[in-house]
Amino acid sequence: MTTVANTVQYLYLNHTTGETMNKKPFCHSSKEVLALIDQAKPVLAYRNIHKNCISVKQGSLVVCHAQNVVLENATFVVGEKGRDRVRTERSKNVHAFIKGTVVNPVQSLTQLDYRWPEITYNPYTCDFFKCVDNDRYVDRAEWVDLWVDMHGSSIVAHNIMYKKEK
Repeated sequence: MTTVANTVQYLYLNHTTGETMNKKPFCHSSKEVLALIDQAKPVLAYRNIHKNCISVKQGSLVVCHAQNVVLENATFVVGEKGRDRVRTERSKNVHAFIKGTVVNPVQSLTQLDYRWPEITYNPYTCDFFKCVDNDRYVDRAEWVDLWVDMHGSSIVAHNIMYKKEK
């Protein structure tokens, strides 16, 4: 076991090759994620249903897995081809994510006077991420807080901009 920027990183044995491999670091908060990424570049965050966590991807690599990530200037993205494949094949794939800048959660505390609505996405029942309060499709948000643990998951957002109605 090694420690990287206050984040625990474990080594495991690849039983096929006999090589020791690094697992992706697991972070409990955005503050820990910030130590592992290029803070000048945006990330893609998505719920990893196999590992029950949030996967944080920067560029083409998953940098880490996390329990909580706070993003600023976030855009909600759903890949239409991936969503359609989920619907026809009834098997899940990564096709929906939130793109934004990881921030220290303390920065979002300035917005605590406001109620942050919950955002949801289900590829079988809707085309895009949507706000639970009003059923409108979400395009962007100034702040997004993603959280996953053994009891469930949640996406809440502040200062939401909705997709234009067609």
